[in-house]
Amino acid sequence: MWSSLTSSVSSLAGYGTPTTGSPKPGDIPNAGEGVKSAASLVKDGNYFSELTTKDLEWTIASTASTETQTFYCINDNGHFGHIQLIHSNLGIWGAPASVQMTARFRGEGVNKFFSINLSDFVLSENKLSASTNLMSITLSPDGQKFTVQVSNAPELIVSLTVERVAKGYKIGEGKSFFGDGYVSHKFWPACKVSGMMIVGGKAHDMAGEGTFVHAIQGMRPHLVASKWSYVDFLGINAETNNKAKLSLVQFTTPEYYGSATVTQGSIVFDGQLVAVAVDNKTEFVTTEFDEETGYNPPTEVNYVWEGKTIEGGKPFKAVLNVKPKGLCQKVDLLAEIPWALRKIVSTFVAKPIIYQWYDNASAVVTLGEAEHKMTGHVYHEATFVM
Repeated sequence: MWSSLTSSVSSLAGYGTPTTGSPKPGDIPNAGEGVKSAASLVKDGNYFSELTTKDLEWTIASTASTETQTFYCINDNGHFGHIQLIHSNLGIWGAPASVQMTARFRGEGVNKFFSINLSDFVLSENKLSASTNLMSITLSPDGQKFTVQVSNAPELIVSLTVERVAKGYKIGEGKSFFGDGYVSHKFWPACKVSGMMIVGGKAHDMAGEGTFVHAIQGMRPHLVASKWSYVDFLGINAETNNKAKLSLVQFTTPEYYGSATVTQGSIVFDGQLVAVAVDNKTEFVTTEFDEETGYNPPTEVNYVWEGKTIEGGKPFKAVLNVKPKGLCQKVDLLAEIPWALRKIVSTFVAKPIIYQWYDNASAVVTLGEAEHKMTGHVYHEATFVM
């Protein structure tokens, strides 16, 4: 889920304050004073809160903040696309806000990434839609679907409709307090996608399924995680035709916040949001040193979701095994973010890199006593910041 270095931290939404004894889901030991996650503030153990239309409003805070809306799409042919709008405010008097778009298409022999600075950012009166000189995101009056338009011919033209299928959610009240700042993450974990991405003059039908994420990071850009992962999996059981969508965000805070591992994820089964979880794992089974970056990205990884279902409180577990081979790109974050932000971030971070893959993958999803074996495609990222 990359937007810019500042939004690496906006993946926060599932860690808590220190506890004694074994940590509960959402309670991360050694996280430090002043860290209060949305999950830790939930009193009844039910982390699911259904989104309302108001939850989808842009905030555009005047203080230091980064806000993103991101759409991930896997089409019916197994090809992948994403499109993202980023608004960043440094919170420094006289420094203008920056607006940026990122996009990717992978499939049909094409693997193209875009990072474009934008201008003329305007919000609708109800704060539910945004437009720029090259891109617009418009929420329908009933709050059930977005229209995403990009006009940057001939390199990139996008016309997508992203309609919510499963319930949207946030964890508890949706805000995690992180020192003197906060982060917020809100999801449409399952969407129906229609429309086109035209890349270099070639049209690609994006009819398929998608995920929408609205993230806000209300803190200064150098308060970043040391590493983090993002996962978006779509799979099917070939025998039963059951479908599953798995989404996961996990990262490790810097040492000054206790090097705590934080996570949240969701499971959508046959179009229904059946579980959200804050007790998950990203396990690098094997790694390999990358001389180009100096980091150790995984050569095999297990992503694990675990908790209780929203309805009925049944135990669930999902294990997704991936051997990353379909490298899309190694993204040098400092090369992509705006100059003013880069000057601040480079003071604190040496060489932040995002590894982005799109791979075939298999998952085992257990809901109660029922086990479902899924095969499909996964877009996943591993980010190393420090």
